[in-house]
Amino acid sequence: MARVLAHRTAEICSMGMVSLVPLTLVFYRLIYASEPTLAAAICRPTLLAVCFALFALWCDTHIINPERNTFRVLGVLCGALLVTSAAAADPGRAIQEWVKLVAICSITFMLCRPLRERSVSRALGIAMVLSSIVLAGMIIWTYVRYMGFVMPTYPAIRVLKGTALDDDNIALNPLGFECVFTFLCGLCLIRANKFLWGTGALLLVISSVLTGSRAPLAVFLVSVIAMLLLNGLRSRSQLVRASAVLGTIGITAGAVLGIAIASPQTLSRLTEGRWDLWSVAFHKFEMHPLWGNGYLSVLDDSTFLPGGYHSEYLTALAEQGLIGFAAVIYVFASLLRRCYDMALNSRSRYPNGKIVLFACLFLVFRALVELPGLFGTAQGPADFLAYIFLAIAMTRTPAMEPRSVLSETRGSPIRPAILRPAARGEAVSGEQVY
Repeated sequence: MARVLAHRTAEICSMGMVSLVPLTLVFYRLIYASEPTLAAAICRPTLLAVCFALFALWCDTHIINPERNTFRVLGVLCGALLVTSAAAADPGRAIQEWVKLVAICSITFMLCRPLRERSVSRALGIAMVLSSIVLAGMIIWTYVRYMGFVMPTYPAIRVLKGTALDDDNIALNPLGFECVFTFLCGLCLIRANKFLWGTGALLLVISSVLTGSRAPLAVFLVSVIAMLLLNGLRSRSQLVRASAVLGTIGITAGAVLGIAIASPQTLSRLTEGRWDLWSVAFHKFEMHPLWGNGYLSVLDDSTFLPGGYHSEYLTALAEQGLIGFAAVIYVFASLLRRCYDMALNSRSRYPNGKIVLFACLFLVFRALVELPGLFGTAQGPADFLAYIFLAIAMTRTPAMEPRSVLSETRGSPIRPAILRPAARGEAVSGEQVY
């Protein structure tokens, strides 16, 4: 009885601590407008402390497969970017940013084990959903504060976005992404229902209509199309598979042909000026193609604008060269493969696999037009959310069997440190997890 009570106490403590993760990111947004330095100073240490406490509570003598895989993926990324940082134009600045990358990677690694506990992951999912609603409230409050209770128009919202950033340091673009992606992360961990689907649709509308950014809606639609094509390619119907193949070829060929024949002015207008920044990034890559120019070298450009090059992949090429770009692609490819297996592999038993894959596609496509994500300097909530999602995805794999407090290495079950049995193989109480 004492052991069962201790196990339950550990679960309750963990549920409370893991709920602080998204709440910390929301708190960052709440105080960033007035105290950006204080927000950054509080966010990272708080997340590190919470994740370390969770890891210490659920630590075990053996490393399980999800932790091993996560460590390998993050190790490749950190190792490659250490090489490029040492060879950067400003090594001191680059190494300082690399240390931030190591810190955020450690958050991912430390979250892997507690998220294997069903009650803990469910608590994080609920906290994520509630946090996304708070972020949507911030967007509405910003709109009403500047525009009042009037119907939004795209030109007016574009002016609002610039005014909010200049006057009150409120960045609506990342705020819209954080709202949608936080909700998707939460939906990966809890069972969806009609109310949640309706809430998600409302959050998407708020994040797209009231922020002056077409990116959340555009990325969402592209992700939906990609999801439909992937499902079509796995269909048992030959007609559906053939249609999916033709659709994939047609969309790819159309995109390539459109870029080839369109003028730079047209491309710049369609991408809201991003095409010009991407051209600068590619020029910087040509200067040092192997190891790049180093973290934050975009600050040295005369064309520097907030948001950098507005593409995670081209930023990797410009700042980290082919070495760093290959590591970034490896991280994305590993994540995408894991999520694909969860959603479409017949061996997968995780019920929310398709939601996890959709969230991954949303992150991958957003990286085409924005910077924060699985690469960058880990400064804001968008970066932390990407690495939290990495922990979520890596702990939900097709190889996971629905058995009691999973054991994947040498038959050693995951359990709170306070409950580790003295003898090998001693039974321990636990919940079924996925």
